[in-house]
Amino acid sequence: MRLWRYCAVALIVTTLACRPPASSPPPTPAPGSSCEYIGARFTPPTGWAVKEESDGEAIPRITLIGWSGSHEILASVFARKFVPSAEPTPSDQARAYFQKFRAATADQPWTDIIETSFEDAGHTYPALAYRERHPGAISALDVQQDTVVLLFFPNDFPAGGYFYPFFWTDTHLASAPSGSLGELRALVASFSIKSSPVGAPSKGCGLP
Repeated sequence: MRLWRYCAVALIVTTLACRPPASSPPPTPAPGSSCEYIGARFTPPTGWAVKEESDGEAIPRITLIGWSGSHEILASVFARKFVPSAEPTPSDQARAYFQKFRAATADQPWTDIIETSFEDAGHTYPALAYRERHPGAISALDVQQDTVVLLFFPNDFPAGGYFYPFFWTDTHLASAPSGSLGELRALVASFSIKSSPVGAPSKGCGLP
C-alpha cells in the first residue's frame, strides 16, 4: 500500500499542496550524479526520483521522491525572495518566514510544532518541525507524517536576494519510530548555488 494519499507538504508560505503520485514516474539519476535546477546543484539520494515542477510559479520547485528504509519520503526545494519587512539576516528572515507560515497553516491538524535548528558539518540551519496522524481502518494501520522545514541561506546572503526552503515529509506507520534524517543531511550538504534562480537553465540530472 502506497502512503502518498496522505501527502501534506507545504510548498509556499500561503498555500498547501497535497500531491498525488505522478501518472508516470519521474527520472531517477545515476548513483552519485548531480542535478542542477533553479540555479542550484545537488546530489540526490541514490535511487530517488527527481523532477522540476512549476504549477504556474515564476520559479519552479524541485521535487524528490524516495524511500528511507520502510519510510516513504517526499521532499521539495524551492527559492524564496527575502522578506522585505524583516532585517536581511538569516535569523530575522527565518523568524519572519516561520511566522507567516504558521499563520497561513493555523487551521491544519498538526501537532508537536516546534521551531528549532538543524546542525550539520559546522553549519546551523533554522528549522521548523511538525507531525500529523491519519487514522487507518484499524489503529495498527494509522499513518504518521513527520515534516521538517529547513531554511538554507547562501553564504553571501542577502547578496543574491533568495533563500531556499527544504520541505521533508517522512510518511510511515504511526507505530514505527520516526525515520533517520541522514538523507536530508546529505542533500543539504551537497546543495550549492550556481546562479540566480530567475531564468536559470534546467540542466537536469546525470551531471558529473
